[in-house]
Amino acid sequence: MKKIWMLMLLLFLLLPAAALGEAQDITKQCVFSYAPGSKDKKTMQDQSYLTYYTGKYLEITAPEHAPCYGLYISFAGREQPYAVEKMNENGTWSPVFVDDRCYANSYVPLDGLQRFRIVPKRDKTISIAEIRLLGEGDIPSWVQDWKPFEGKADLMVLSAHGDDELLFFGGVIPYYAGEMQKNVIVCYLTDQTSCRRNELLDGLWLCGVRSYPSMGVFKDIKNDSLGDSYGFWGKAPIVEYITSLVRKYQPDVMVTHDIRGEYGHGAHRVCADVSMQVFSQAADAGYRPDLGEAWQIKKLYLHLYKENELIMDWRKPLASFDGRTAFDIAEAAFACHKSQKSNGLIVQDWGQYANNRFGLYATTVGPDVEKNDLFENIAE
Repeated sequence: MKKIWMLMLLLFLLLPAAALGEAQDITKQCVFSYAPGSKDKKTMQDQSYLTYYTGKYLEITAPEHAPCYGLYISFAGREQPYAVEKMNENGTWSPVFVDDRCYANSYVPLDGLQRFRIVPKRDKTISIAEIRLLGEGDIPSWVQDWKPFEGKADLMVLSAHGDDELLFFGGVIPYYAGEMQKNVIVCYLTDQTSCRRNELLDGLWLCGVRSYPSMGVFKDIKNDSLGDSYGFWGKAPIVEYITSLVRKYQPDVMVTHDIRGEYGHGAHRVCADVSMQVFSQAADAGYRPDLGEAWQIKKLYLHLYKENELIMDWRKPLASFDGRTAFDIAEAAFACHKSQKSNGLIVQDWGQYANNRFGLYATTVGPDVEKNDLFENIAE
């Protein structure tokens, strides 16, 4: 009998890490120590991005029987570089992880640490909206382990704000990023509040996006006309910005807003208007070579554009989402935008804002014939 137990123990020790199963959330078992003068200490586990802890550091002690193997943070305020430091036996701190990417949501793998702290690397304080600590095992699917975008893009989605990419483009992202495994970059025109940045990341993760999106730089303001929006931002800076995105990510296909701005929003109109100009301008090597190497988009689609119309079917079951449809996923992702529920808009592939209707504004590969795929005429 003793030999059998010894054999079982040996087999257990030799099991690969994957056999441990999904890592458990040990947050409530951990002890938090806060920096003197810090604010809102109890807000990091209330499932709200509107509340957050701010302090010079945040120290965490995991129980001896359940050391920490993963740290998941949703930051508040402006994204900032930070470090995770461990406590040494002599009482000093040393870094085990430094992140300069400035992502709003960040996952840090840890090697079974029991005592460590999170510190800012640039600012005097760090602001954390939500935090989760994980034990040993596989990373749960809800943890957003974002990666930088690599290679060239198959598809660029240009959205004025967080949530527009779901309301007005519907199943584009879940279908092409999640189901078809295209290299999709989602770009936003306007700067977002920290709450809206975290919400849009939650939505994109559900849609199957794993490359961190390009966050906008233009202050959000509600204008109902194209002229007023250009008057506020200036047209040239936006043309330069979108041109630089196209040249950086080199998309074959680009999708953006309705010329009329769907319900008339000026920022939506700007996305469409500038994209029509950039289609040819980004390919002009003589225009602002400092913005990157010239790149020709092959196809530009505008939402609700009446010419060369394409109507997508978002209601087909998708294998990558266990039979749910692209429409289902878009609805679930939009539900992540809790701060926008008062606007009265819903995800719909019908009516005046139908998110499955697009028009091919410009193409270098010929017109669509089948009209059931944004990538028609584009070779694999």
